[in-house]
Amino acid sequence: MWRGKSSSGVSIIWTKILKTNLTNRVPELKLPVYFFEGIYDYTCSYPEAKSYFEKLKAPIKGFYTFEKSAHSPLFEEPEKMKQIIVKDVLKGLNNHSDK
Repeated sequence: MWRGKSSSGVSIIWTKILKTNLTNRVPELKLPVYFFEGIYDYTCSYPEAKSYFEKLKAPIKGFYTFEKSAHSPLFEEPEKMKQIIVKDVLKGLNNHSDK
């Protein structure tokens, strides 16, 4: 995963990514959207993700806070991630999100 990230060219466009306002650029998606956010993530700002989520229009939305995670809740809290995927994502629901 890390080798893929380092060769993906993200570092080349990082400044442009930081200047992109997703609220203006992508205000709506016509598919279910699920955010999995580690409270200690310093790569993807938790407050910025929450703010974007609140403004984003989508038919189904779920925002899930991982209290013991940083950037990789899939690996840091795998049981919680599994429960969310099974109970919400695979069923197209958002019953357990932090609304």
